[in-house]
Parts: sequence; structure tokens; C-alpha cells
Amino acid sequence: MDKIHVLMSTYNGRKYIKEQLDSIMAQDCQEKGIASLFLIVRDDGSADGTQKILEQYSLKYPGRIKFFQGSNKGVIQSFFELMANAGKADYYALADQDDYWMPSKLSTGIEKLKQMGQDNGSKSNATDSMPLLYCCRPLLADERLNPLSVHVDNPEMKPGFGNALIENIVTGCTTVFNDSLRQMVSASIPEHATMHDRWMYLAAACFGKVYYDETPYIYYRQHSSNAVGKNTGRLPELKYRINKFKKDNQSSSRQALEFLKIFRTELGNRQDLKEKEKLLKLFIKGKKSRSARKKLVNSGMIYRQRRLDNQIFKILVRMNLY
Repeated sequence: MDKIHVLMSTYNGRKYIKEQLDSIMAQDCQEKGIASLFLIVRDDGSADGTQKILEQYSLKYPGRIKFFQGSNKGVIQSFFELMANAGKADYYALADQDDYWMPSKLSTGIEKLKQMGQDNGSKSNATDSMPLLYCCRPLLADERLNPLSVHVDNPEMKPGFGNALIENIVTGCTTVFNDSLRQMVSASIPEHATMHDRWMYLAAACFGKVYYDETPYIYYRQHSSNAVGKNTGRLPELKYRINKFKKDNQSSSRQALEFLKIFRTELGNRQDLKEKEKLLKLFIKGKKSRSARKKLVNSGMIYRQRRLDNQIFKILVRMNLY
């Protein structure tokens, strides 16, 4: 049986963490004979008694739940540390402290990764193949896990490197991925990643494969303490996206520059990545060259998922705000 490590970062999560832990330990991947599940938790300096709950669950599931105390680094660096020290497994998944997983979340992701690995010529499973990343659309829910009505445009997602350069469609807590991707993203931990899951999306889209499942397998709880959340109404969503564009108007290019710095050798050594390397360098060059920005916009190779977002971003690129 394969092994999957679920990696959770916690911070003052006492209110909802028991429900999340129960949903993770109730995953059907083990009873189906797909994978044995182990949960590794890094606490990021909680002060509300979260550690006591983790200790209780580690005693309840000896050998299957382990947790350790870390200093407060924030969610991004906490997850990178988890991935760097996760230990060897066939598959990995990231978990937030306040969601609720449907029973087949992990088994669905693992089966898709196996299919992706076999499609890539892997002899057995996804572990010895290129970096592979599975994610699904989260089901937005209120604090009591009641599904929320969503009134925003949610087009069918089309993953790609040109999208990953300027947008993140991967919600970290929905991911399942192979060891190749884990090793790649944790070998040199970036300083300027906008989010850990966006960095994973960028790496997988460049060097491997990404599968976006439109079927939700988690209840993505929305509450006032969310580190990252979603909007359900058109006006709040529009305001959020405008503010985000303003706030992050240099983050995409800064992240791209660091991506090139870390992966320059691998990009340069692989003939199959030449077009992606060319696009990455053009994206970076655009910060200093108006003609490069024009070429970038006209190429159609960079894109956001929503039509309006795409139009706005083309304007921002022309204005050198990316």
C-alpha cells in the first residue's frame, strides 16, 4: 500500500480544528487499500491551547499523528518547512486547520495522480515521474459548514504556465501531489513567493502537470479569522480583486525573477522547456522594456481565468504594474 503524508500548519485553531482532524482521519483511502495515511502537524506558535488538542489526537492515533512546535513564521514559511521535513512518502497533501474534508478527498486525488503518472509513462505510480499536482474547487461554507450561495463568475479552470505566472488557481488545502513536486519546491525555499500554493502551481505548471478538478471535495470554511478566504457576492469580490491588484502590483514579476534564479539551470538544460523559459524571461524583461510588455500582451500566452480579470491585467502589464 502506498503512503500519504498530510501536512497541516496550525495557529490558534482551537475553535475548528477537532472537526478538521476528524475529517482527515476519516478519509477512505486506507480502507480502500489505496494509501496509508499519516498526519504531520507544525504549530506556528499558537497561544490558545491548540497544542493540547494536537497532543490528545496524537495519543488517540499513535504513530499516525505527529506534531511539533515551531516558532511563528507565518503560513507560507510554515508550509515550506513542513514540506522540507515531511519525510519520504508516495503522496502528500496540505491541510488547513479550519476546513472539513469529504471522505474521498484524498483517494480521488491519489487516483488522479496515478493516472497522470501512468499517462506520463511511469511504470507504477506517480512517485517516480515528473512533478504532479492535483487540486479541486473548494465548496465555500459558513462557520457551521453550511454551503454558501456563490454569485461570482467561476469559469472552468484551465491550468497552464502562462496562467501561473500571473494568477493562482490552486487552493493549497485542496492539493494532493507527488514527491517529485515536494522535493522541487522545498529544495530551495523562495523568499518572495506570494503564497506557498501559488509557488507549487508555478513549479508544477512549468516542469510537470496540473489537474484541476471542478468537483469539490472539501468544505472551505469562511470566517473572520481566515488567513485566505473567498467572496461569494459580485460587489465584494470586485472590490477585493481591485484592492488585491493594487496591493500585489509588483508581486508577480518579483516571484518570476526568483523562480528564474532558483530554476535557471534546469530550465537551461531541458530542450522541452525552451518555450516556457522564453516566456518567463520575456515576462521579467517587460519590467524594463515597453516593447517587451507589448509583445507579452499581444502574445496571448499569459492569461487569467476570468475574462474581466484578463482584460484588467493586460492594462496593468502595459502600465508596468505586475
